[in-house]
Amino acid sequence: MSNKRTNNATEGTIDKSSIFARGTFKNVWQGRYTEGTRAGQKCVAKEFRTGSVFEAHYFEEELNVISRAQKIIDNWHSARIINQRIILNTPEIWTYTESGIKNLMEPMIENFEKFNSNTGWADITGGVSSEVMQALSHFSYDDSGGQFLLCDLQGGVYSDGYILSDPVIMSQRQNCGPADLGPDGIRSFFSKHQCNRFCKPYWTRPRLTGQPLYPMRQGTTMISRLPQRQSRNLLTQLQEE
Repeated sequence: MSNKRTNNATEGTIDKSSIFARGTFKNVWQGRYTEGTRAGQKCVAKEFRTGSVFEAHYFEEELNVISRAQKIIDNWHSARIINQRIILNTPEIWTYTESGIKNLMEPMIENFEKFNSNTGWADITGGVSSEVMQALSHFSYDDSGGQFLLCDLQGGVYSDGYILSDPVIMSQRQNCGPADLGPDGIRSFFSKHQCNRFCKPYWTRPRLTGQPLYPMRQGTTMISRLPQRQSRNLLTQLQEE
């Protein structure tokens, strides 16, 4: 069973009359798919805010981060740490017909929450959901032999699992995009990380010396009105394949 959620569509319309959300590096616009399996479903188009929206390497770098994050999530499932699924939204590079501007298109996540940031902030009000995500970040460091940290986790909570979007990878070589704070960022993250019931005692942590270089910040996220968790849809109802 795949742990990714794709467009499964070939065309869509985007409402550019008002911005849907704004992050540190991207603007987000809302729309609907018009052709393909997801026709009629909501989608989002993410555009880089740098002005270099035509440059392919920005998008290739983003997809490389998504690919590495997917491997970590697949390994998490193989380790059978929880009995719920974690699915990753997998964007594609689409181009606006009229302007030729590129964007990252992916299915909409209705009930959006933020679980942690790339500087060590963690949601302490989310109960089990938050604990799972903090454990996933810790797992990623151990699973990669200390080379990578999956963080800035955000997405939707469903009755039987989670969908994540737009994560950050921090790396020892600091080559995973503009939000990669490198080894200092990894150490800053772990200086605030508190293990929980889902973390394993044998998972490795970096050696911490001195004060954290980066101050703890929540960062930006897309927030929408959230239904009660017990009334939320099943992942199997979202046509994630």
